[in-house]
Amino acid sequence: MERIRIGNLQPGKVYEEPLFSVTGQKLLNAGVQLGAQHIEVMRRHGELEVIVAKDVDELVAAGIVDQCDSSKLQVGQQTKTGLLTKTGQVLVEAGEKIESHHMDAVEAGGGAFASKAQVQQQRRERILMGDTLVCDLDSRLSEIPLRVTSEAKSAWIKPIDASDWPTPGKLGDLRGDAVETLRKLYAQIEAGITVPLEDFSPLVADLIERLSKYPSRFTQLALLCPRRKDYLPDHAYTVTVLAMAIAAQLRWPIEAVRGIGQAGMIYDLGMLLVPERVRTGSSELTDIDRSRVHRHTVFSLAMMQAVQNVPPLLQLASLQHHERENGSGYPRGTRRENTCDYARVLAVADSFAASTEPRQYRKPKLPYIAMEEIIRATTAMAFWKPAVRALIQAAGLFPVGSYVKLSNSKNAHVIASNPTYLDRPTVQPLAADGQPDGDPVDLATLPVKELNVVRPIATATG
Repeated sequence: MERIRIGNLQPGKVYEEPLFSVTGQKLLNAGVQLGAQHIEVMRRHGELEVIVAKDVDELVAAGIVDQCDSSKLQVGQQTKTGLLTKTGQVLVEAGEKIESHHMDAVEAGGGAFASKAQVQQQRRERILMGDTLVCDLDSRLSEIPLRVTSEAKSAWIKPIDASDWPTPGKLGDLRGDAVETLRKLYAQIEAGITVPLEDFSPLVADLIERLSKYPSRFTQLALLCPRRKDYLPDHAYTVTVLAMAIAAQLRWPIEAVRGIGQAGMIYDLGMLLVPERVRTGSSELTDIDRSRVHRHTVFSLAMMQAVQNVPPLLQLASLQHHERENGSGYPRGTRRENTCDYARVLAVADSFAASTEPRQYRKPKLPYIAMEEIIRATTAMAFWKPAVRALIQAAGLFPVGSYVKLSNSKNAHVIASNPTYLDRPTVQPLAADGQPDGDPVDLATLPVKELNVVRPIATATG
């Protein structure tokens, strides 16, 4: 272990071990070339010295942080000190409650450590690390392709008979298994354990296969399966499905669809560093809480340091997914000309997913209402119009998962979209008790006068 004064740091030097703050929080990964911008950011945030160490165990031996008895930690417990992982990542700030994903990370990472730092100092150091990573990304912007070129025809999409599509129960199981895989990967990342980006590849490959074969029903994986309240892996899976469906409608090459799928799996990792009470927005937020929300995209870059081989484009997409076409977004107010297409697609998918998900303090919005809101926001130049149009084509004007009233007075469940006839989806007619009644009906195959959608309804029974 070595302490180095900030004034003695040398630009261009590569340290074989990570750099930590004097409170034990990791500032820079091992093997990263120290740049002049890194040193300047450290000075700006008031750092006097850094520590080069293998891991937090060395900092424990030096009395900088304390070993914590992990067996005494439990969900809902309010911490007296900040908690760090073995790799120096902040798990919980002092005074915040332990959440289930924190316990997952403690188990995956081999314990937790108590920081002696004041909350304000921890926050300052976390901002320091995020700003340093943004500087790194900015230095590579000229090398990052912001635009995706569409193909004349998506040859990789080859629809087959929809009768082979999984039943609702099987579909729920498939989604549940995928979300559980994400949960385990997130636990390792939050603990600071290195996870190759390739570990997400099987999940993305499965989605590409289903999208190529069943494009009209693909969004069922996002909108027709039960979703959990305020559960980050679940939200990431929903956004990934929607983003890939949008990309397919935009006729992106299969490699770009795979790329947006990978981005969707990891784009919102920074929300793991935002307490549940802030994420849910169920109570009035302080200025500090709002700052946390606005900085979570920067925090995502910090979390991605535990993911190997993340291309700069995926990092930029994560940083920019809350930017808006008219410059009204955050964290930097970037306008459309400087926002990458991946981020523009993720922005639409993330917004629609969040609106239709349950929250602790509210019921999910009806998909039709959520779609109307996104269309209105697009008129105000918030979202990228081609991406919103593609979402409507993929999910339908009456989105998959919606309930509708038909012209024959029956209620029905929308189970598939029709990108050509947006108001003519495939529906499952329902009996008075809300149970399926007969075979699904593709409205596009019938004359409008014979059967059509009259209006959306809230539930299966109207």
